[in-house]
Amino acid sequence: MSGHSEALMQLMAQTQGVTTLFLENVVREVDIGVHDHELGAPQRLRFDIYVMLSGVSEPSADEIGEVLNYEYLISALDETLQMNRAALLETLANRLLDRVLEPNSAEGASVILTKLDVLEGDGQLGCSMTRLK
Repeated sequence: MSGHSEALMQLMAQTQGVTTLFLENVVREVDIGVHDHELGAPQRLRFDIYVMLSGVSEPSADEIGEVLNYEYLISALDETLQMNRAALLETLANRLLDRVLEPNSAEGASVILTKLDVLEGDGQLGCSMTRLK
């Protein structure tokens, strides 16, 4: 699967609609990296998280208990960052995907991790992963 758009299209083909919960542009200082100069030197990472739920049905009541509370995305991010240090963005992305896909109603998710301060001038480096259950 090449990305979030392709995952959405696959879910759309299977259901009558898709709801996406998201958390975007969250920046955290994270101790990550494989190079000697990165060890113990936290870097700014931007996190963008998208969780896909099957369907677009209206809740029977206009209450938080009727839907997946998207605030769980913040908890999933914070709890993932409290785990053992990851050297690779890919490791961190997989851990985060595991956490955001825990709710039964989550059918798929995409995470994008971007190192904000690696390149001077133009450009950014990062990792994007998408997974369907």
